[in-house]
Amino acid sequence: MSSTILIADDDPVQRRLLETIVHRFGYQVETVDGGEAALARLSSPGLPEIDLLILDLVMPDLDGMGVLGKLRELQSTLPVIVQTAHGSIEAVISAMRAGAI
Repeated sequence: MSSTILIADDDPVQRRLLETIVHRFGYQVETVDGGEAALARLSSPGLPEIDLLILDLVMPDLDGMGVLGKLRELQSTLPVIVQTAHGSIEAVISAMRAGAI
């Protein structure tokens, strides 16, 4: 069975592009449209385990830094890759300190 990757991004075009790429590499994919939805999916019992989270930093409900903070509070060991179109060195450093890869 292949690993399952969760993509959390509020931009439907970006979600679809990432979903296509991840599928091409042979992984299972689930997508959500925001940070709250990502946390809800990650905490849902009875669903397949998520092996990796690809997380957008800038989202309208709960942003990526908020998700990273919640995961840290939960002492999650889930690997997280952060992506953003609005990046800066400060954002990269903050995300990595919060647990992002």
